[in-house]
Amino acid sequence: MIFTLKEVIKWLGLSIFELWLHIVALFVFSVLVAVKLEDGEMSWWTVFIPLFVCDGCVAYFSAIVIIRLYLAGDKRLAAMRTFWSSVVIALLVTFKITLCQRLEGIRDLDYAVIHVPLFILLKLLAVRACQVDY
Repeated sequence: MIFTLKEVIKWLGLSIFELWLHIVALFVFSVLVAVKLEDGEMSWWTVFIPLFVCDGCVAYFSAIVIIRLYLAGDKRLAAMRTFWSSVVIALLVTFKITLCQRLEGIRDLDYAVIHVPLFILLKLLAVRACQVDY
């Protein structure tokens, strides 16, 4: 079953702009991974730059939305969005940093440990999917 755009936006808690940012960053990241695997001269930190830039842009956009919601008087929604956005961004950045450290050989972490933030994020998305009204 293919989800509609409205369902994906509600389930993930992202706006269309944030979703677009993630798609563009994943595309650029995919190109850089291919170049890294063919050439091998780039560091993994350089390959992950589009994903880190995307996280920064999403955090900035979320801050603007949160401030506007707060000034509009919808403090409960602003608090919920602040919590959700900060948890998602923190988990994704933690995963990316630990993965880069492992790929560069800085830390010898097990891949199961590296993927723990993604497992937590999937659990949170499952809880959120059960609570969202369509």
